[in-house]
Order: sequence, then structure tokens, then C-alpha cells
Amino acid sequence: MEQVMFAHQKTMQAVLSLVIGILVGPGFLLFSYSFKSVPGWYPVFFALAGSFLAYGAIFWNIGRMKRPLKWGSFLFSLVLSVIVTFALKGPQQHLAHQPFLINCLIYLATIVFLLFAMLLAVKILYSLTESRAEGDVPRRHILYFSILPLLISLLYFWAFYPGILMADSVNQWQQAHSTFYNDWHPAVMTWLIKFTAHIWDTPASYVIFQFILTALITGYVFYVFEKLRIKKPVLWLGYAFFCFLPLIPLYSVVIWKDTLFSYFLLAFTVMLIQIIDSNGKWLRSFSHLLFLYLSVCGVIFYRHNGWPVLLATIVIFLFFLRKRYLYMYGVFALAVITFLIVTGPVYKHYKVLPADETESYSILYQQIGRIVKENGHITPAQRAVINQVMPIPDWRKYYQPTDVDRIKFTPHFDRAYIKSHKKAFFSTWFALCRQNPKLALEAFYDQEKLSWKLYISGEELRRPIFRNKDFEKYRPVYFMTQKNVQKYHVHYKWFYYKDYGSDLANTKLSSRITQINQTFSQGMLRVLMMPAFYLYLILLFLFTAILKGNWRFVLAAVPMFLNLGSMFAAIPAQDIRYFFPNFLLAVPFFFLATLTSRKRDSHG
Repeated sequence: MEQVMFAHQKTMQAVLSLVIGILVGPGFLLFSYSFKSVPGWYPVFFALAGSFLAYGAIFWNIGRMKRPLKWGSFLFSLVLSVIVTFALKGPQQHLAHQPFLINCLIYLATIVFLLFAMLLAVKILYSLTESRAEGDVPRRHILYFSILPLLISLLYFWAFYPGILMADSVNQWQQAHSTFYNDWHPAVMTWLIKFTAHIWDTPASYVIFQFILTALITGYVFYVFEKLRIKKPVLWLGYAFFCFLPLIPLYSVVIWKDTLFSYFLLAFTVMLIQIIDSNGKWLRSFSHLLFLYLSVCGVIFYRHNGWPVLLATIVIFLFFLRKRYLYMYGVFALAVITFLIVTGPVYKHYKVLPADETESYSILYQQIGRIVKENGHITPAQRAVINQVMPIPDWRKYYQPTDVDRIKFTPHFDRAYIKSHKKAFFSTWFALCRQNPKLALEAFYDQEKLSWKLYISGEELRRPIFRNKDFEKYRPVYFMTQKNVQKYHVHYKWFYYKDYGSDLANTKLSSRITQINQTFSQGMLRVLMMPAFYLYLILLFLFTAILKGNWRFVLAAVPMFLNLGSMFAAIPAQDIRYFFPNFLLAVPFFFLATLTSRKRDSHG
């Protein structure tokens, strides 16, 4: 009798889940696409997916989660579902003429679909534990885990030989072949390019150094989590993501600061996880301290926002990690001293031109540009200041909601005036925002879209998701005023790919890679290339870790969140590369979400 009742109950649950799925699945699809614009099996697939998610979220009893934790996971998932729903919102032209009630139901279906997905994900992660396997993991596993990423990078290297350069990297390559250095792009990276060019005078030398280092860091990350006894299927899932998400191997052969900065931040984060997990015991090894120092130096020297990220990290950590973590603070102090010496006496000795401070005012320029273009309220005195920075007609002409470069690199844009009249510039900006709050907020929203939106059209995302060798030659790039070019007698040569053996590149392979990249650049797969997708996953993973009692691991995410905060405050352009750490750090935080509760350090 009990078996019959149990079978009847399961049938009813399945039927109810199917009904819910039929309601929310196609509604989720309609949020972004009309049924006419997608293949006929899409609505059926999403109905079945909705049914599966509903059944798992409502009826699966896994993980033995206590009632307060269930309510906590429900509230968190609900809030995150609403945020993600609005992050997914696109133009929705197919809904423009639908009744208000229909639109409300579609929004509700989308929120519920996402809610079920997040609740089920939390349930599964909460139920996962580490492996029971005993024994040490040999260090040679670092090399084993490095092999596949290295081989894939070699394929990309062959396809795009001698590497992919942008205007930024052309400038650094030109600096590396001169005696004049400009810290617009980190001078330490330029010196590394110069060092590798002395060994072999081609961009390929730096690219080889870069992808070997990224492969070794990847190997180290998976070696660490194998030591933490992450279950093999979970470990290999993360490894497959690292190896086969197209953006990751592509970035290993692009010469720009963001690749190695992101990997240094990854290494730093994984080391913090070990420090926290061991209650500071990990710090007792000299080799560990050395590698921690090198990763921190990589963070602070490879991107200008790395320095304030470190300082803020130290301040925050002092509230939570104290007695047993003194060696960590010693490493931080040494990194601070190193930074001050390098950017002080060393930069002075080599006469490094400081980075232009006005580069971090991008959001301010966009807000002023929006207010001018939309004929906002501007007083005559404010108009005079704005006109000094750049003629009013040019503000209207060059303002573009998601591309501040059109303003910053206009010949009539006067950075020198901003530097010499900071008080007038900032007071004018502040007054304009106060007088035109709606326009100022709209400009901020448009400039920050990439940090939280899951839908950004190709027109809004001014730079392509995947980069390629877009030129055969490139003019001299200075990233300084013409006045400084003449003052310091700087003269760079044109960059020609053919001078460095670009004819050796496998064009068939690069065409195939480009085709794969295009698949991820459009349609539903495009969301996997949005940095915000991984930010929301990381939030879900960290929340699950907190549910399991591992709240201290959240401290390991502090540098990542500070990096995101610095981008949020002063993003220089709409470019996915600035958020590349999101892609890499999603994996270690995914692993953390599968660990059971760790012992706490009661001594600080």
C-alpha cells in the first residue's frame, strides 16, 4: 500500500512539475526571443528544462539542509533571480505591442525559471563533499595539469603567430625598442617585453613566456584543489572549462596587461584560500611565501588598479586575520616596499613618464557628455569650463553612451586643462550631476553595463569579444600629448607583422578558431562570454560556501571584489578584458562551494 501511495505521490509531483515547466520554460524563452525567431524545438526544450528545474527545486530532498538555511537560500536565490532577469533584458521588440499583463507574466515566468535553477544549484552544491581519498598529491601534478592548456595555447600560437597585438601592445613593443618609457601601460610589463625581446627579437618571445606562465598557474590551481580533495568529476569539470572556453586560450596569445594580471590575481586568490583553510600554517614554508610575494607583485605591477586593491585588502584583512597570519602581512609589507621603490627611485632613474591621471575620469566625461548632448541644465559659467576641456559641439558630436574613447582621444580634448584646473573641473562636474541627476545616472548606467549586464548588443559593445590580428601594420602609438612627444624627442617606427614571420601562421587553423569564436559571439551562447554571468555564478558559489559554514573563504574573494569595484568606479572603456578575472576565478569558487565545513581558527 505504501509503495502504491509513494508511486502516486511521485507521479503527481512529476505532473505538477511538467505543468509548471510548460508555463515558465517558454515564458523564459519569450523574455529574449519571439517563437518565430527560434527553431520549433526551442519552446519544447525550455518547457522540459523548466519541468526538470521545478522538480529538482521543489521535490528533491538532497543535502539535508535545515529549515533556516532553506529560507536563506530561497531569499538569496529570489533576489539574485530578479537581478539576473533585469541583467538579461534586451530590446524586447517582440514584446513592445503585447498587453501589459502578458509582459508581467513573461517577467514572472523568467524570475521563477531562474529561481528554480538557482535553488537546484544550491541544493546540489550543498550536498557535494570532498573526496575521501587519502595520501599526498605529488608536485609533478602541477606539470600534468599544465600540459593540456599549454598544448592548446601552442595551437592558438600557431594560428595567430607571432601573437595578437592591439594598439596598446604595439605601443609597449615600440617602447621596448627605445629608451623612453611611458607608464600609461605598466612599465614593468614593458620591461618584461624588452627582456624577452633581447632573447629573441619578436613578439613571439613574450607570447611564449606568457602562455607557459599561464599554463603553470593553471596547473598549480588544479594541483591545489586536488590536494584539498575536490572530487574528480568536479575537478575535471573545472579543468575542461579552463581548457576549452574559447576566450581563455585566446587571451594566452594576446599581448596586453590583462592576461597575466588576471592569472596573478587567480594565483593570489588560490594562495589566500590555502592560507585560510590551513589557519595560517601554509605560511610556514619559505617557498610558499616567495610565490605569494611574486603573485602579489604581479597584481600590483601589471595593472594600475592593482595597487589600491592590495592596500584595501590589507586593511580589510586586519579585521579578520591577525595573530597566525603575521607572515602574510610581512609579504604584503615587502610588496608595498617593492612597489614604492620601483615606482619611485627606479622610475625616476629611467625617467618613466607617469600614467595620465585623467585616464581614470572616464565616467565623469561620459556624464558631462550625456548632459551636453541631451541639452541638460548648464549655467553659462559651467558651459565655459566644459568648453575649455573640449568645444561644446565636439561633446555633442563625439559622445557615445558606451565608448568614452571617442571623447578622450579627440584632438581637441584638453587633458592639460583638466590637470591644471582640477577644482573647477570637478566642481563643474558635480554641479552638473546635481542639476541633471537623471541624465547623470543614465550615463553611469550605460558606461557600467558590462559589469552587470548579460545582454549587450554588438553596437553597444564597441570592442569585439574575441580579438584577432586586425591589421598588417600599425602606425607609431605614443599615448601622450604631442607636446610631450616633442619635449622628450620620442620617435617610434611603424609596426609590421611581416617583419616577425606572420606568414608562418596557420591561416586555416585561425579561420577555424574564428568560426568557433563567432558561434560564441551570437545567439544564446553569447551569455557565456559576458563577465557578469561569472560574477553571478561566483556570488552563488560563495553563498553556498557560507551556508556550509565556510564563511571565512569569502575573504579570499576580497581582492576580486575590490578589483571589480575599481573597474566599477573608473572603467576606462567597454572591454571584456577588464573583467577577465571573473572567468578564471569562477572555477576556484565553484570548488570551494563543494567543500564541507572546515575547522575555524579561534585565535584570529
